[in-house]
Amino acid sequence: MTLNQGENLEDMLQAVLETLLETTGIESGWIFLIDEVGQHRLVAASGLPEGLKYQDCLPLKQGGCWCMNKYKNNELPHAVNIMNCKRLEQANLYNWGGTDNLERHATIPIRAGIEGLGIMNVASAHIDEFDETELELLETVAYQMGAAVKRFQLFLQEQERTMLLSKLGSYLALQTEWSNEQEFLVHTSETLMKLFHWSGLQVQAQESVYNFGQRNRQQRKIKVGFKDSDLQLVVFSDSFSQGSTMVLQEIATHLSLQLEKIEIERRKQNIVRTEERNRLARDLHDSVNQLLFSLILHAKGLEKRVKDEHINASIQSIHSLGTEALKELKQLIYQLRPEGLEFGLVAAIQKYGQLLGLVVHIEAKGLKGLTDEQELCLWRVIQEAMNNTKKHSGVTELFVTFQFSSECVQVLIKDHGVGFKPEKSTTGIGLKTMAERIKEVSGTVQVHSNAGNGTSIVIEVPTT
Repeated sequence: MTLNQGENLEDMLQAVLETLLETTGIESGWIFLIDEVGQHRLVAASGLPEGLKYQDCLPLKQGGCWCMNKYKNNELPHAVNIMNCKRLEQANLYNWGGTDNLERHATIPIRAGIEGLGIMNVASAHIDEFDETELELLETVAYQMGAAVKRFQLFLQEQERTMLLSKLGSYLALQTEWSNEQEFLVHTSETLMKLFHWSGLQVQAQESVYNFGQRNRQQRKIKVGFKDSDLQLVVFSDSFSQGSTMVLQEIATHLSLQLEKIEIERRKQNIVRTEERNRLARDLHDSVNQLLFSLILHAKGLEKRVKDEHINASIQSIHSLGTEALKELKQLIYQLRPEGLEFGLVAAIQKYGQLLGLVVHIEAKGLKGLTDEQELCLWRVIQEAMNNTKKHSGVTELFVTFQFSSECVQVLIKDHGVGFKPEKSTTGIGLKTMAERIKEVSGTVQVHSNAGNGTSIVIEVPTT
């Protein structure tokens, strides 16, 4: 009857132990529950001598003993008599208090089927040894305890599972659309740590590793398939519940799907941009380019027919302006659709430099592959820098250095021209466009310049 009463496991076991001792006339008893890694927890005690009650039952809560060792080694299939108790011996040895002449006790395993859950010890100064009938009775009670403990554990697990699923639902409800992996992971990690009270989080996707919060000793790892490798989620917390693995699996799967969605969306945007550039390049080539070419031909024809010097000078001016406009249009078309990039970034830079009339000195240190997206991004930014050098620097030489490391590529673009003050450069969109492009590949760009001292641009793009 007592086993079926109460909603708190420890209160129920305490009441059962007291009822058992009262019914049998045994003076002392205590119950340990033992988890799957062998850690024991004192959950009930009654009639303890002073030596075992020392400092809030410290002799029972710390250290091991012979009955505990037998349980962990699977040498305790049935109730047995323990002739000498290590905990009682230590109480006498360290003068923790009297033991009321207790020296030995019976140890009874608490099980649910074949699953071990803990042990119960009972002792009496008037009983030197429990007989078989008494041990069988105690064992029957312990089996009933085991069934009740298991029922409580299943109830608590279901409660916890419901709570974790509720938190998982809250996490999913807070998710929004993201276009940047790092911003998505920062927001997601902060949300997860707050909801689940985790101290730290690590996400490893392909060659990228993101760390958030703080690490501690206890951690759980989950892997899910992601592209050609795995996404690994490592969670750090003071404690983990049995249902946490299920939640971690769901979160890791969601992270991998979201990261893949961000990648697909970025590729889609790149395709749209590329198609739009190609369309503009075709339209400019087929319309404006042809019109300018016709204008130049007409001007050239008029030069031969018109004899008036003043009119002829105007025609020559039209011819010259048309030629310059045609040259700039070809540069613009080349920027929109860089036909030389298939031969590599260095070759494209050299070809574009020749088109602009710049002498470009290129140096590459180290060797590491760039993704198509990174290569195209760097190409666009370097093009913008080359255009600025041609238009504003007053020099025809440019120096471009690539420095590859295991973590990033650094690009230094430098000229020795007239320079400018970046903080006062409020016109135009060149510098802003550079920063926006580099941000798309999680990189940074810095511009250093002073009037009369040239200009240098430092770009860093992560490659891991």
